[in-house]
Amino acid sequence: MPASSTISFGIFLFLMVLMVTVHLTILDFKPVNAQKPEILIGSTNADEKNNLVVMAKINLQNIDKKGIIKVVGVINGEDFVKNIPLDTLKDSTKKLKVTFSMNKDNEINSAHKPDEFFVCAYHVKNPNNMKSVSFDKQNDATIDYFDCNEGDIQSTTSPTEASLFKAKSQVFNKTATYYNMYSKPKMVSFDTLGNDTIESTTNNLSNNNGKQDNKKSSIIKEDNNSNKPVQVKIIVPMDDKKNAKKIKIMAMLKGQVKSAMVDVQKEFDKIGGYTIERTFAFDRNTDMGPIQIGDRFHTCVIGKELYPPEGSECEKRLIKDLDKPNTLAAR
Repeated sequence: MPASSTISFGIFLFLMVLMVTVHLTILDFKPVNAQKPEILIGSTNADEKNNLVVMAKINLQNIDKKGIIKVVGVINGEDFVKNIPLDTLKDSTKKLKVTFSMNKDNEINSAHKPDEFFVCAYHVKNPNNMKSVSFDKQNDATIDYFDCNEGDIQSTTSPTEASLFKAKSQVFNKTATYYNMYSKPKMVSFDTLGNDTIESTTNNLSNNNGKQDNKKSSIIKEDNNSNKPVQVKIIVPMDDKKNAKKIKIMAMLKGQVKSAMVDVQKEFDKIGGYTIERTFAFDRNTDMGPIQIGDRFHTCVIGKELYPPEGSECEKRLIKDLDKPNTLAAR
């Protein structure tokens, strides 16, 4: 082959390789440019030998960038709370990835698949502003937008993901629906009325031979009781784990986490049976407003001897009563 032909063929091959390289480079960049902006809070570079990682993927597409996102989780017998200011985020931020990292082994459990956990995210528009109890049944503003995800540990060597604020999530809708259907409207507190209104109301209630006075007393009593703690009763059947030594019972309601360590054998001797009960009292007013009918609460029972099937088992239910314990069986 003549030298000129060899040179021409070489140039041709060079151009072909260049074109293919440019084409592949363009294709390679397209997915990156198409990704929606997201922010990672925490680190996924945990020590795979010792650490367990759960990542909450929070969709912000329908979230107003005001206030905070409060993320609460119970994982492997530990509770986590992270407050994320929204006003520091750009409007273009569509997703948050919040990681929770902990030891795989602790005094109460050694993490396995498929141990259960839960993570909840609350959109709090007015953080650190204790709201008074709402007496307006239709005032949906008393219920902050939230979502929860109860799942299984998928891996003990790589992050387990839990999605929140998904477009099709029904968690908040169930709470709002139950609240609207079953929340009892209450009279406005006399303490919040002006002096003229109080005097007028008092005069009206004093009529009818004192019958209305009793009504007034009951209304005031009802209002005074509105700040009573909300009780959650957890029932833990242990018939299948009679040799267990220690368990931890945890409950979460509207961002508040309560827990109790139980010496199982001493408890069996005390109660003369194999069903353990614990009642937790939660403050009615929280930094996210008052606990309401329909609010969702979670519980987890954790213990090494509970495995198999799971060293951590979780359940959930809606608050149905503000004046007596709300019962939930776990396990």
